[in-house]
Amino acid sequence: MSIPAANVSSDRRHFFMSSAQLEALERREELEKDPLWLKIGSPLRAGGRLLNFELYDDSSAVLALGSHQAKVADLKAKECKRGLVKHSGPVTSVAVMNKSYVVGGSRIALSASWDKLVKVWSVDNPQCILAVLTGHADFVKCLVAHPTLPLVYSGSADKSIIIWKLPANASDLDLGVQGNPVEISPFKIIKGQHTGQIYTLCLNPAADILYSAGSDASVRAWDAMSGAALSMVTGDETEDWQIPRGQHKTNIFDLKATDNGLWTASADNTAIGWDIDTCKADLVLEHKTTVTAVLPIPQVGVVVTGTRGGIIYVWSTDSGAPEIIREIHAHTDDVSCLKVAGRVFYSSGLDETLRVWDIKDVVAFKGSLEYVPAELAELKAQGQQKRTQNTSIISVPAEAAFASGGKQSVLTEEEERELAELMSDLDDL
Repeated sequence: MSIPAANVSSDRRHFFMSSAQLEALERREELEKDPLWLKIGSPLRAGGRLLNFELYDDSSAVLALGSHQAKVADLKAKECKRGLVKHSGPVTSVAVMNKSYVVGGSRIALSASWDKLVKVWSVDNPQCILAVLTGHADFVKCLVAHPTLPLVYSGSADKSIIIWKLPANASDLDLGVQGNPVEISPFKIIKGQHTGQIYTLCLNPAADILYSAGSDASVRAWDAMSGAALSMVTGDETEDWQIPRGQHKTNIFDLKATDNGLWTASADNTAIGWDIDTCKADLVLEHKTTVTAVLPIPQVGVVVTGTRGGIIYVWSTDSGAPEIIREIHAHTDDVSCLKVAGRVFYSSGLDETLRVWDIKDVVAFKGSLEYVPAELAELKAQGQQKRTQNTSIISVPAEAAFASGGKQSVLTEEEERELAELMSDLDDL
């Protein structure tokens, strides 16, 4: 029996990497030299693996980085502002308090980390730590701020959810400005229902229900004010509201709530839309790889999904069986987060970039399944010609081939009419 040759490299990134991992790394590095990738989605370079982000006005976002930092980004200038928040572990999630909750005229942000802490800080002066929330016994994985009240929710690898009450008056955090961060203890600890790590939390649009999910593949619901488990009637019995493990087979990475439903993204290669009254699946979006993020945009009847490997899919879900109407080769590594803001949506990836996509332009795009803005079409053609001349440079990802079926998408007359209706809905955004 022959023994495979060992990978020998002076590049420290290659230590303990398999041949497949090395090949994937080389493909990503080639992609990152592609002129089209350098421009598509108007990328903002974060300077670290981008694990999560939160938008807080038309031109700003807070970024969570695997490099143990949280940063503030100027979305118009496409750059990170000076100053950052330091943690002693990867920053997994960020949140921003409502615009009326300010200290010294500055919005207040929070960052959660593997260091088991949640830090509260000033957006205008990130180095100014106003408060520290302590109570988790393991990595903090997710964070959500209430849109109107001084409440914050965190989920952890310790299998718990904590509700935190910040001071009713934000000026009580002024001590932090003087270099003495306020220490805040948990208001409510929720533990015992989830049997695995909490990966994701979200509030419903009314902000009175908190949903949670994670490695146990179940979804649970809580009163957002008290933390009490919500109940549901099944037959003659009343029991805790939950979507039990079974429909999803493994980790749930993302949750998004709409006015009348809930969406989940999972490592079992599906994104699922749920009926929140029956806890039954309404729609199942099948992928060929892990779904890392999901974003319903009900105003136009589409759901956006992000996947391992970096491809984004846009699904039509308004009528009939759901179908992919667009794919975006957005990132060279996993998509980590998707968020909508008016007429655009943003995506972040482990490729260290934050990108922005015009919803109307993406949905209305014609000619092929893969979306490329008209102004970048020539760059795409040049890239295709280069790959034809030297096929060893890079191959089309398997997920892309699956989504497109190896051919261009041609809309039927009926589909064109449906698309026109979507466009009219987009004009109202």
